[in-house]
Amino acid sequence: MSRLALLLVASGCTAAPTLPHGASASACGSCHAPQRASFRLSAHARSTSSPVFQALLPRVEAAWGRAAREACVKCHAPDHGGDEVVTCVSCHAAVGNRGEKNGALVVDLDRPLASTKTRLQNDAHAVAPRGLLTSASLCGTCHEVHGPGLFDERTLSELRETDGEDACVPCHQVGGADGHRLAGVDPAWGAPRAERDDADARARALWAKGLALSVDFAGGGVRVTLTNQARHAVPTGVAMLREVWVDLEVRDVGGGLLRASRLFDLNATLEQDGAPVALITDATRVIPGALPPGASRSQTWARPAGAGGALELLVVVRARAVRRDVLEALELQASADEVTTHEVARQTLRLPAVQ
Repeated sequence: MSRLALLLVASGCTAAPTLPHGASASACGSCHAPQRASFRLSAHARSTSSPVFQALLPRVEAAWGRAAREACVKCHAPDHGGDEVVTCVSCHAAVGNRGEKNGALVVDLDRPLASTKTRLQNDAHAVAPRGLLTSASLCGTCHEVHGPGLFDERTLSELRETDGEDACVPCHQVGGADGHRLAGVDPAWGAPRAERDDADARARALWAKGLALSVDFAGGGVRVTLTNQARHAVPTGVAMLREVWVDLEVRDVGGGLLRASRLFDLNATLEQDGAPVALITDATRVIPGALPPGASRSQTWARPAGAGGALELLVVVRARAVRRDVLEALELQASADEVTTHEVARQTLRLPAVQ
């Protein structure tokens, strides 16, 4: 038995499939073909394929030890049904957790599979309603992570601090109630171009749903405000990898570019003894930059002295799933073209000439 399988058994997870036709995604797909096709496009089905994840694993082990590496594997490669990735039974055979964090999911393949429908009894397996299946508690078991090292992901905690339904699927589920593809902002690493484009479109929609841009006059200048409309921080999850920023372009009436600058960003700052670093495994301090739910961040732009003519301001919010400096530090420049820079929102404001 592999070391991973031993860990799963010791932690209360069932490592060997006991369902009549097997517990892998392909076995489930033999009867549930549409759901299998939807799941195949999910980030869960690619939970080990990210080159960033693969490149970080040895660095995690070098920085924090073998147990730290295994903590990452527990969520990304749980091996619940014979599939290394997060698979069908990771959710449908989950019966609870040992705390809503750090991947402490309890999966029992001997129990009826969880479903939101009760009229699915069949000869292949028993089915029972289980509230855990659609609760934030299930998602949060792997999306609330404290450690190893300075790694800190508080998506479930952020959600729980807001009012509303205790669930993640209303925003992230693709394909309605039967959809088995949960959208996120990461690229579809290594997938065919059409799948990557589709994943990018869904990521862009999530960014746009979460962030609202407003641009208005304020005194003698222009105030640019970004507001978080999501029920968790933006960015959330592995926020130290994300890049979200606001660009400003100033043009004259003829369209000529006078200046371009980054107004502000929502990026985490990673430092090693006061010096900036790209990777969490090199950091001794992390300064969060994300917007909490419902919060806003503003900056006021003032017309430069001597620029009395009519001006046009273009304000653009942009986002990337993985920062460029992270890819460079991990020597993943070859994968850089898979990380799209999304245009999340834009606004144009015309300023009349002044005397």
